[in-house]
Amino acid sequence: MISKVFRGLAAFCVATILTQVILLSYFLIRGTLNRNSAIQLIALVNGIDVSGMRLQEIYRQSENYEQPSYAEVLAQRQMNSLDMDIRLRSQQQFRDELSVMLADLRTDQDRFSDRLLAFRKELKELTDESQDNGLQDVQRTLQSLDPEQAKEQLLIMYDDKRIDDVVTILQAMSTDARRDILAEFTTPNDVDILADVLRRISEGMPVSSLIKETDEKL
Repeated sequence: MISKVFRGLAAFCVATILTQVILLSYFLIRGTLNRNSAIQLIALVNGIDVSGMRLQEIYRQSENYEQPSYAEVLAQRQMNSLDMDIRLRSQQQFRDELSVMLADLRTDQDRFSDRLLAFRKELKELTDESQDNGLQDVQRTLQSLDPEQAKEQLLIMYDDKRIDDVVTILQAMSTDARRDILAEFTTPNDVDILADVLRRISEGMPVSSLIKETDEKL
């Protein structure tokens, strides 16, 4: 069985070769052997049903294709390297510009913080000065009132939790005015309030409490 297969293959190959030789001889005898007829012969022997035009086109394209030279490949590589170098430089330049912008921003923030602290300090000084002037005006007003009326006003301030203001006003009064007003504190409740006020005066309040508060913050 196998020998028959081999004999069949051999016969087919011989037939193919004979066919090529017969056709080649035919074209040679008629004088029509050229590139076109050769291409058609090859296509016919290989079972390709074409006129030969497509094979000629493929062959022509393969002949027209030019491989790049070494110089062209080197030039292309240099261009690619140059493009990469330009991109890297652009990225570095952007990072440098961004660093400068961030440094300027930090400088502006520091400058703004300094101005804000200075403004708050100045505002506090103005507020303290205004409060001091206001307390002086209240003190002068109370000294001009009847001692009993002055006492009632001080009690109102005390009930409003403005104890430090009461102490400050009494400290700033003249000795005679303060003595006359404190003499009006006669009820048991008045006596307790007076004791609290005098205790604060003896402890140096409100200045001492302010010093303590500042020390705790530090």
